[in-house]
Amino acid sequence: MTTLEKRSEERLPLESATLPLLGSRQEDFQPFQYLVQDLSANGVRIAIPSWAQRREKLYRGDAVNLHLPYQLYGQSKNQGIVAWENWDPQMQIQSCGISLHRHFPETYPVYISLETREAVVNLSVVQSVANILCKVLKDAVLLKRGLLIYMEHLVAYLTRVSRFSKKEYADFRGLIIEDIQSGLKDNLRYLEALYQDALNAASEHEIFDRLDIDDIRKKMEPELYVDLFRSVLDSEIIQRYLVALKVLEKKGFNNYNTLVILYVNSL
Repeated sequence: MTTLEKRSEERLPLESATLPLLGSRQEDFQPFQYLVQDLSANGVRIAIPSWAQRREKLYRGDAVNLHLPYQLYGQSKNQGIVAWENWDPQMQIQSCGISLHRHFPETYPVYISLETREAVVNLSVVQSVANILCKVLKDAVLLKRGLLIYMEHLVAYLTRVSRFSKKEYADFRGLIIEDIQSGLKDNLRYLEALYQDALNAASEHEIFDRLDIDDIRKKMEPELYVDLFRSVLDSEIIQRYLVALKVLEKKGFNNYNTLVILYVNSL
């Protein structure tokens, strides 16, 4: 891969970041797409447009994770509370004010600056944007592999402790579990191929030309829905498995949002 000219940072004005990012509601892990509308020292104003393929109505007091570092004076936040919300019937958009409060270490040198209102790619700690991209794709592959392993453990546990009859369990496994596992394997194959393409690309331009952001979003979104399992399986251990699966999924949202910023920055 070719390297970029020596620059410590690449900056993208907020109004140029027009592709939706992925957030999630903390209570039920439900993902939603959002656009960043405005920034302040205390938080973010986001929009959830009606045209988004992943949309959820948020309510005042909802705890949400925006799955991207929002940095102010060197401290990054990505989680907060919906302080207010309103619906614009003309634009068909729900706007929400998110009061950010949770600090966390950045996974990648990509963040949104609350000070300068820009998306920032910090190249002082990596060789190039291509290096960040390959790292993000590799982590996405490892996360999907981890999800498959957790699912295999969950299936093995269910076969031992399930109170279903043999027919009920066979139906549940055939209709639900095998569908989830099949989806995970398909998405893993897609991400593995994309990662190999990135490794073999001759230039950063070639890498970004191969990215289909909407396809990547679909491959990184959840294959498993907690409420579906909770409605038929009442076990503390099973709930722990489900929470572990959802925690891994949320890391995938951070990967996706980082890819979006890198992709828009390449245009």
